[in-house]
Amino acid sequence: MTLQRPTSDHQRAAIKGLARRQVQACHGQESAASITRVGGQTLSDYGNARTEKYRDIHMPLDVLMDLTLDGGPVALIGLCRMAGGAFVPLPQPGEGSAWAVEVGEAVRKGGDAAARICAALADDGKVDAAEIAEHAILDHLAEAIDALVRLKSHAAQVLEDDA
Repeated sequence: MTLQRPTSDHQRAAIKGLARRQVQACHGQESAASITRVGGQTLSDYGNARTEKYRDIHMPLDVLMDLTLDGGPVALIGLCRMAGGAFVPLPQPGEGSAWAVEVGEAVRKGGDAAARICAALADDGKVDAAEIAEHAILDHLAEAIDALVRLKSHAAQVLEDDA
């Protein structure tokens, strides 16, 4: 019996890719293995999408959390995007001066996304699937959305702090 799952084979392979990127963010398998409960080979298995034996073996949440605290939220950002959302780190105390940086980042990333779309439109006034892939439009839009969500979160935090 085949289990009907909400995730596709492609999405599960992408999750394995995120596991590989998270391990890389921790400076490789051996370094990552030194900060969590599993060894380097097991971490490799979590990222192995090519071998049938490991297809349904994924990184447990406690291991992901260990690696996130060491290497940053690499996999979490990707998982949030796959789920249709955005990862929003909370502003750290004393980040009041971050407004200019956050606004600048939102404008820059939004401009980058717009430039990619305009480049795709330039030849025939339309954007097709090949151009979306070629210009990495989805990635640039996701980065712009993340920057705006961080800015929104900062504004909400200021309102909450002043209440």
